[in-house]
Amino acid sequence: MHMSETLGGFDAPKKSFCFSRSLLSVAAVLVLSGVCAHAEPASTGQSDGEKLERQMAADIKAKNWTAVESRIAEGFQSVHPDGIRDRAAEIALLKNMNLGDFTLSDFKSTTIDDNIVVTFTMTVAETVDGKRLPAKPACRLSVWKKGVNGWEWICHANLTPIH
Repeated sequence: MHMSETLGGFDAPKKSFCFSRSLLSVAAVLVLSGVCAHAEPASTGQSDGEKLERQMAADIKAKNWTAVESRIAEGFQSVHPDGIRDRAAEIALLKNMNLGDFTLSDFKSTTIDDNIVVTFTMTVAETVDGKRLPAKPACRLSVWKKGVNGWEWICHANLTPIH
């Protein structure tokens, strides 16, 4: 006896088995259609982390110090090739920087509770402490924390060598 002629150990007509298999296929398609119809749409825009980084870079370039300082948390820390900075030292560094045209790319943003961890690549023509740095792509890392006044920058890593 063929498997197509048996169903659950009992003899079953071939037509009945084919009908059951077809009915099962149709039911599966309907169930999957319902699942897809209720799925969340894919995000086509920028993540919150990307938006925050793009806005911060634009404000630094525009020397909009009120906006920049309002988004840097009191306990902020950063790391650069020449050392570690607190909030005041980072603001001083940013104010001594002349940020030229820049490109931000390769964003990866992860939200963990009220925090956003963002990694990205920045290509920028910048002058720091009177030294013109080469415009090479470099990886960056930031962490943002949601506070009572919105998102605050709590840490940043920029390991681009200052030569």
